[in-house]
Amino acid sequence: MAPIGMIPRLFQNLVNRPMTVSFPKESIPIPEDYRGEHKYEIDKCISCGLCARICPNRAIEMVEAPASQEEKYPKRYPKIDLGKCCFCALCQDICPKDALRLTNNVFLATFDPSTVIRDPFEGVED
Repeated sequence: MAPIGMIPRLFQNLVNRPMTVSFPKESIPIPEDYRGEHKYEIDKCISCGLCARICPNRAIEMVEAPASQEEKYPKRYPKIDLGKCCFCALCQDICPKDALRLTNNVFLATFDPSTVIRDPFEGVED
């Protein structure tokens, strides 16, 4: 037999709203300073490589520009693998030019691992 104190609690839980949300139809608001997907501005980057050196998971690799963009971008730039990233924001903190920032986009789930790799030349015009 259930203790007498549980019966009022049972009725209270039957009439209250659930604590969960129906994801993906609705979601809880993401806080302003939450650490999510990286935003990288290649034109601010000075190619110092500090972000790659400080990354504890080795999620950042410095890569050269493709042949079509070598003239405009002659140095090496960070390629970020969000699948390896622990979102610690050390790369953001150490960047001297604020070229790398973490956004509050946390919806990164995917079945294709190649979609979480952020190439520095993605979206850059030739």
